Amino acid sequence: MRTLGQLLAALCAILFVISTVLVLLLFNIERKAFSSATYKQAFENQRLYERMPAMLATILTASMGENINTVPFLRALSVEDWQNSISILLPPEELKALASNALDATFDYLNGRSNSAVISLLPIKTQLAGPSGMNLVIQILGRQPACTTEQLTQMALGLLGGEIALCNPPPEAIGLMTPFIQSQLQTMTTIIPNEVTFIPEALSGTPADPRLRLNAVRSAIKLTPFLPLLLLFGVTVFAVRSLLDWLTWWGWTFAAAGVGSVLTGLIGSPLVGWILQLLIQNQGTIPIPPVLAASIAETTSAVARQMLGPVLIEGAILGFAGLGMIILAFLLPRPQMDLYIQQ
Repeated sequence: MRTLGQLLAALCAILFVISTVLVLLLFNIERKAFSSATYKQAFENQRLYERMPAMLATILTASMGENINTVPFLRALSVEDWQNSISILLPPEELKALASNALDATFDYLNGRSNSAVISLLPIKTQLAGPSGMNLVIQILGRQPACTTEQLTQMALGLLGGEIALCNPPPEAIGLMTPFIQSQLQTMTTIIPNEVTFIPEALSGTPADPRLRLNAVRSAIKLTPFLPLLLLFGVTVFAVRSLLDWLTWWGWTFAAAGVGSVLTGLIGSPLVGWILQLLIQNQGTIPIPPVLAASIAETTSAVARQMLGPVLIEGAILGFAGLGMIILAFLLPRPQMDLYIQQ
C-alpha cells in the first residue's frame, strides 16, 4: 500500500513540475502581454522609435498604391519620400508620444478600461499647417527630377486650381507657388480628422467584440495556479508521513520545478515569440493597428525576454526553496525527523 502511495506521489510530483513551469510561463505572459509598458520598453530597447518612419513609409506606400481614390501626387511618392516626410512631420519625440498613446489606447481597450481605441492626429495636423508642412512639400519636390516644359505648364495651371506636378521646379517658381502650397496645406488640415478610431465602440458588448474570447482565455490562465497546488496536495496525501518525508518530497519537487522554470526563462524566447506572433497575426483576437502590429512583430524577442524575466526569478526562488528543504532534511537531528505531521 505504501509503495502504491509513493508511486502516486511520484506521479503527482512529476505533474507538479510540468504544470508549475507551464503556469509560471502562461501567468507571466498574460500579465506582461496585456500591458503597454512591456511594448514601450521593448521599443526603447530595440531602438524601434528611430526606425518607425521607415516602417510607416512602407505601410503608407502600399496603402496608397491599393487605394484608387488616393490623390495622384501622394500615390507617386516613393518609400523614401514617405520616410523623409514622416521624419519632418513627426520628430522622434512626437513620433514616440504618438506610438505610446496608440499602445495605451489599444491596451486600455483590451483590459476593459475603455470601449474604443483612438489615435490623435493633432500633432500631425499642427506640424502640417506650420513651417514643417511647407518644408515637407519643398523637400519632396526637390527630390524629384527637374520639371519639363509640359510639367511647368501643368504647375502654372495648378496655381489656378489644378494639381501640382510631382517634379523639381526652378527656384524662381518656388516663391510663386508658396501661397498656393500653404493654402492647400491649410485645406488638408481641415480635411484630416482630429483623431482616428481604429477600434470602434460599436463592437463593445456584441458577439464581434474580440475581448469576449480573449477574456475567457485570460480568466482560464488566472485559474491555472490551482492545478499545481492540487498536485502538491496529492504529493502530501500519498507520501508525506513525517517531517522528513515532507522536506524530502517537497524539497526535490520544488527544486525540479525551479530548475525547469529557470531553463524555460533562459531558453524559452522562441516559444514565447511564436505565441506572440500567433496573437498578432490573428487580428480577430487582438485588434492592433497595422503599424503597431508590424512594430510589435519586430520586437517579439525583446518582449519575450521581458515576459520570461519574472519566470526566471520565480523559478530561482522556487529552486532555492527546494534546495533549502533538501539541505534541512540532511542537517536536522534524526529524532526531530521522525515526528509525524499529524502529531
